Amino acid sequence: MEIELGALTVAHAPAALVATDASGVVLLWNPAAEAIFGYAATEAIGRTLRELIVPADLTGDDELARAEALADGQSERHEVLRRRKDGVPIYINTSTRALRDGGGQITHLVSTLSDASRYRARRDAEMVRARFHGVLENAPDAIVIVNGTGRIVLFNAQARALFGYEAEAVIGEPIETLLPHRLRQGHLGQRMGYITSPRMRPMGEGRELNGLRASGEEFPVEISLSPIDTEVGRLVMSAIRDISERKRFERALKEKNDELERASRAKDRFLATMSHELRTPLNAIIGFTGLLLMKIPGPLTADQEKQLGLVQSSGKHLLSLINDLLDLARIESGKVELHYEDVACAPLLDEVLQTLRPAALGKGLRMEIEPVDPALQVAADRRAVQQVLINLASNAVKFTAEGSILMSARRVEQGGRGWVELAVADTGIGISEEDQARLFLAFTQVGQAQSRKVEGTGLGLHLSLKLADLMGGRIDVRSTLGQGSRFALLLPAG
Repeated sequence: MEIELGALTVAHAPAALVATDASGVVLLWNPAAEAIFGYAATEAIGRTLRELIVPADLTGDDELARAEALADGQSERHEVLRRRKDGVPIYINTSTRALRDGGGQITHLVSTLSDASRYRARRDAEMVRARFHGVLENAPDAIVIVNGTGRIVLFNAQARALFGYEAEAVIGEPIETLLPHRLRQGHLGQRMGYITSPRMRPMGEGRELNGLRASGEEFPVEISLSPIDTEVGRLVMSAIRDISERKRFERALKEKNDELERASRAKDRFLATMSHELRTPLNAIIGFTGLLLMKIPGPLTADQEKQLGLVQSSGKHLLSLINDLLDLARIESGKVELHYEDVACAPLLDEVLQTLRPAALGKGLRMEIEPVDPALQVAADRRAVQQVLINLASNAVKFTAEGSILMSARRVEQGGRGWVELAVADTGIGISEEDQARLFLAFTQVGQAQSRKVEGTGLGLHLSLKLADLMGGRIDVRSTLGQGSRFALLLPAG
């Protein structure tokens, strides 16, 4: 609907001109109104001012101003809060007058609106300076305070040094002035959310941002926020730190960690490859040595048999070391695939017993299994469980000079959970409390095992612990020096 406004040049008026009917429905919306509020004329015409620009808690004030204009012919409001299309609050000075037709009837209301946000911010800045300048001017962090519309009202010495602006250049400007252009729209939404539901947010909590210096240089910042309620409304104080140095350190640390990770992967690949390459000829050496010791090619002298026995023993020891290195490389590279099944505990312990009993009998040791519930099972990788038990039982045989080795399996409750415990107890040399702390380190032998130069790679317990972890279990140790040890593999029941 075209409205005659006499000599007013509506399209080029510097202030927003808005015409409505008596109920507040927009009939005219000039370009200045588009610029201030963000609505195109086609979006605004036909809608009420209340739904376009009036905050929900101020609708009563809008109705009162319209009633005054209808009754008295004119109404004025200074620094009233309104909102733009993007939700950002702004302060507006508004003057509304009623226009009448020849018969004296009101035809429409014409409002002149101007953005008073910058003026209001400067007035707020005077109040903030009077109250907080002495406390905050020389604070160690950059301090920036904004009012409820996000305009800067305090900019202390550290802020001036950090951003390179003088206070006069930024007081009254939106806080987004201090951010790179690409971040401003996103920050605007976050700012509005914070003003709606403010809370203390300490340094280091929440998202990090990039600041923008007056020179155009970007730099990473960390921010803490604190709401401040005053007689001029709610303010928000930001403490800002330049974290460029920390970011440089973090990047350098990440690069070093990536380099170490690459080196670790290369080491694992090398170990796996070399282990495979070494095992092939070594198995051949052990096999041919075995054939010679069986005297299949012909008889041997006592000296030849002794020397070949040493070759075979050394070969088996070396093969054990290579196998341990290969297992370690697989675990560290994450290439171990576990195949879960219901594993019956009694037969498993019996297999371990049959494997190691000859070695135990050779040392005059008694090796037995406590009675096991035939129905006791554990959901686990059978090969991994067997390997752990063989490692534990082999150590028991190795470090027990006299007495016995007892294996057991039972269900236990610990920490409110059910576990299946597979244990190996011996009457051997025992382990001191100090040595127990280092017991599961790779390539480590402790206490008397180290002093006696007991044959071994120092990897068995380390690998056992890794396998237990992979299956969601653990290994418990109870030991008294000189009296023996008890190692227990605990796996989740069920």
